[in-house]
Amino acid sequence: MLRVITSDNIDDYPDLMEKVWQFRHVQFVERLGWTELSSRDGREIDRFDTEDAIHLIAEKAGKVVGYTRLLRTSGPHLLSDVYPQIMQGGAWPRAADIYEWTRCISDADAGRFGDVQASHLLITGVLEFCLVAGIRGMIVETHPKLVTWMLETGYKVETLHTPQNMNGVPVVPVHIGATQAALDRHHRMFGIQGSVLLIDEGLANPVTGKGLLRHLPGLVAGETAAAAYAPDVDFGAMRESSGSGSH
Repeated sequence: MLRVITSDNIDDYPDLMEKVWQFRHVQFVERLGWTELSSRDGREIDRFDTEDAIHLIAEKAGKVVGYTRLLRTSGPHLLSDVYPQIMQGGAWPRAADIYEWTRCISDADAGRFGDVQASHLLITGVLEFCLVAGIRGMIVETHPKLVTWMLETGYKVETLHTPQNMNGVPVVPVHIGATQAALDRHHRMFGIQGSVLLIDEGLANPVTGKGLLRHLPGLVAGETAAAAYAPDVDFGAMRESSGSGSH
């Protein structure tokens, strides 16, 4: 299950967020080699970790094993402030209900939550959260081979520009639509029947600024089924470059 953390409840989870900053350093700096994000205190935290950031966290036995972050594109985000050059002067979708999907990774030894791989839980949770909160699309800067994976899992993908070389890695900017059809396909492929989100009671919707976050109708937390074809996710490739300059 993925814990939803926003500005509304982040102060309730200081220990968990400390684990998140350390987890990000271990995964992105030590595992993937994004040395420009290295810090002496072993915490990976950048200037985009503001009150507008939304954190989705997978925790098992008190240990963070998966994480991702969403940034509102109507405000500062990586594509606008760190590497807009990959758009070569072109525009991209920006709105209060379009978010940038960043810092997505699961631990190599995360294992499964029930019968569901941690990586599949993570990517399904991102999509479910979009539908819960009213996010209609996401901007992702990623390796071209991940575009094929996105199409396989039911996303409507719009390539925003040709791939550009960032720190020796090809990165392509895409817009992906968040739809119920895509979530349904994720559920069928990964063997998920219920909600994968842990939403605190009374948690305000950070996207619309109106009402509370509630599970989608008909989704009961924690249900799984037999998985169909479930392609592995290479989080080493699902990278917004290293985010150099984000600190």
